[in-house]
Amino acid sequence: MIFFDIDGTLLDHEQAEKLAALEFYNACSSDIKCNNRDEFLVEWYTLSVKYYQEYLEKKLSFQEQRRMRMKDVWRFPIKNEEADDLFIEYIISYKRNWFTFLDVVPCLQRLKGSNQKIGIISNGEHQQQLEKLNQMDISSYFDVVVTSDSTGVAKPDKSIFLEACKKAKCKPEESYYIGDRIETDALASKHAGMKGIWLNRKNSSTHSEVSVIHSLNGFRIERF
Repeated sequence: MIFFDIDGTLLDHEQAEKLAALEFYNACSSDIKCNNRDEFLVEWYTLSVKYYQEYLEKKLSFQEQRRMRMKDVWRFPIKNEEADDLFIEYIISYKRNWFTFLDVVPCLQRLKGSNQKIGIISNGEHQQQLEKLNQMDISSYFDVVVTSDSTGVAKPDKSIFLEACKKAKCKPEESYYIGDRIETDALASKHAGMKGIWLNRKNSSTHSEVSVIHSLNGFRIERF
C-alpha cells in the first residue's frame, strides 16, 4: 500500500495560496494592514501556518482559524460574520487554483496500472481534502482517504498512520508514505513503522534517516 500526502505533494498548495492571496490583496488593499503585496504575502503565510497549527492542535475550529487569519490582516476590527464573508472571497480564488504538480497524474497512472493500492493520509478538514482530490480529477485513484479531521489525530502523531493502515487492511511495515515534509511526513510515518519517503521538491537538503526523492517522475516502489 502506498499512501500520499496532499498539500505540497499532490496539490501545488503554495502556488494556489500565493495566487489567491495576491488576488485578495489587489481587491482589498486599502483595508489591509500591510503596506504592499510582498509584505502581505509573508504575513498571510505566517498567519496561515500559525492558525492552521492551532486548528490541528484543537485549539481552534476549522472556521475559527479562518476568521483569525482575516481579522489579523484587516486594518480595523471586524465581526465574525464579516471575517467569514471576506474569507469566502479568498477561498473562491484559492479553489480556482487547485492544480496537481505535473508529475502527479503520470505517477498515479503507473501505480494503478501495476495494480498497486493507493491511499491518502492528510492533515486537514475531511470534506475540503476530498474536494481537492475531486477538483484535481484524481479521487478515483485512491482506495482509502484518511484525514486528521476524520480520525481526530494529526500528523506527526503515529496514530493517524496506524489508523490509515487499519482502514486499508495493510500492515505498516508493508506500507509506504510519501510527503513533502520531513518531520510530519517522512520521519513521522517511519516512526509509525512505515517506509517513509521524503518528496523534497525544492532540493533543500538531504536526510540520512529516510529515503529522499525530488520528483514523482519515474517513481517505482521496487527501488525502495
